Amino acid sequence: MENKNRGFQTSCIHSGEEWNKSGHLSPPICQSTAFEFPNTEEGARRAADIHADEFYGRWGSRNEREFEAIIAALEGAEDAVSTSSGLAAISMVFHALLQPGDHCVAVHNCYSESKILIEELCKQHSVELTMISSEDIENYRNAINPNTKLVYAETPANPTITLVDIQEVSRITKEQSDAIFVVDSTFATPYNQQPLKLGADIVLHSATKYIGGHSDVVAGVCAGNKDLMSKVRKAFSFHGPKLDPFAAWLLCRGVRTLGLRVQKHNENALKIATFLENHPMVNKVYYPFLKSHKQHDVAARQMTGGGGMVCFEVKGGMNSGLSLISNVKLNKMAVSLGGYSSTITHPASMTHNLLPREEREKGGITDGMLRLSVGIEEVEDIQADLENALNQANLVTN
Repeated sequence: MENKNRGFQTSCIHSGEEWNKSGHLSPPICQSTAFEFPNTEEGARRAADIHADEFYGRWGSRNEREFEAIIAALEGAEDAVSTSSGLAAISMVFHALLQPGDHCVAVHNCYSESKILIEELCKQHSVELTMISSEDIENYRNAINPNTKLVYAETPANPTITLVDIQEVSRITKEQSDAIFVVDSTFATPYNQQPLKLGADIVLHSATKYIGGHSDVVAGVCAGNKDLMSKVRKAFSFHGPKLDPFAAWLLCRGVRTLGLRVQKHNENALKIATFLENHPMVNKVYYPFLKSHKQHDVAARQMTGGGGMVCFEVKGGMNSGLSLISNVKLNKMAVSLGGYSSTITHPASMTHNLLPREEREKGGITDGMLRLSVGIEEVEDIQADLENALNQANLVTN
């Protein structure tokens, strides 16, 4: 069977095997920072090959190359570049593709530190930046111009689960400019959404989240065609945000079960979202596969599952929200997401607290909003824990 005809979970397990030449089912970790060359010709060849896996440790090792090959296969890309964090992946893409005088369009309703990073990078490098809300497709049409060189979107957005119609934004981008369209697909994962097949040029992830899946490694990755990835890899080779080989090994281990895990995340999250939508203490639930989600039609077109992230607003605002996360037991209070264990956070005071209130509200983040990363525990246990915490929050409200 050709690789392109393999099922998703089969690809998770068997992609990247060409980089493991050891004969070990679990590839060894390559800790070496330097490699002996058999002759001068081979030394010169590797020095000229930015993809070389055994030239110098800062360029990467076979562990990184194996992980990159897996992601490229899952995203339907020609190549991928791994980095030491999700923000590093964003940074390398921007460094590689933007020059002083260029114009960039990005969304303000996204992860707060992504927004801050993009604003700082554009300011420092004299790139004109237009920040828009992704909710209205007309915002892209009005913002993109012939000088636009990069269009950045995050879908689903952190934490509000706002979606971007990837196919439509890709069409507008190509009609109005020669810009590169970049999509952060961290919340969706390659299992639920494949932006490159919908017209995006680059897809990136905080691999710390679902791709690693075990809350034990920080990493990022981007994927696209060979030409774009070569530009990103060149920027990477000089800036140096490389993965530690052990981190790459952990990612390879984690991603092998991605399909199985995300299936369970999808199933659990939809049930929890439905439960929350019917709870008297909850004002609103944001989950793309709920029919009440205002962009449900977009989700149905471009996603195969709603993902593991549920955002909801409780009655009583800040006090109720903080009470709820203070009373969970099973659902751990933590700022990260995408692991096997359920976690919950209060965006206004934790993940997006670096933004002024007006900026948070512009992005749809209210004081009573909570972000829940639904894990793969039995859904009845997740729900029982939330119900108890909601009851405690109700006492604060009343």
